[in-house]
Amino acid sequence: MNGNKGKLYSIFASVGVVTALLLTYFSFEESDTFKGFPVPKFVELTTSSATLEEYDWGPASEENGLHLRYKAVIRLWGWEVKEVMGSLTVYQKDGQEVDVISQNDYLSLSTFQE
Repeated sequence: MNGNKGKLYSIFASVGVVTALLLTYFSFEESDTFKGFPVPKFVELTTSSATLEEYDWGPASEENGLHLRYKAVIRLWGWEVKEVMGSLTVYQKDGQEVDVISQNDYLSLSTFQE
C-alpha cells in the first residue's frame, strides 16, 4: 500500500509540473510589432508604433529585472540574451534584435531601425 501512495504522489506531482508549464507557456502571445517575440497576454498596451510597444504590467520590476517566467518563455521561443544594461535586456534571434525594458509596472519592447 505504501508503494501505491508514492506512485500516486509522483503522478500528481508530474501532472502539477506539466500543468504549471502549460499555463506559463500559454499565458503569452506573439507581439504584434515584433514577430516571434512573446508578450504576456494579460497586459495593457499603452503605446504602439513600428518600433515600440509599451505596456502597463504589474509583474515588471526595475530592481528584480524581468520576471523569471517571462525570461523562461522568451528563451523557449528561441530568443537569446545578447546584452544586459540595468533595466534593459537586448534579445536576439535570426538576426533580429528586440530591446526589452522592465521597470516598475512598465514593460517596453523596441528596436532600432536605420
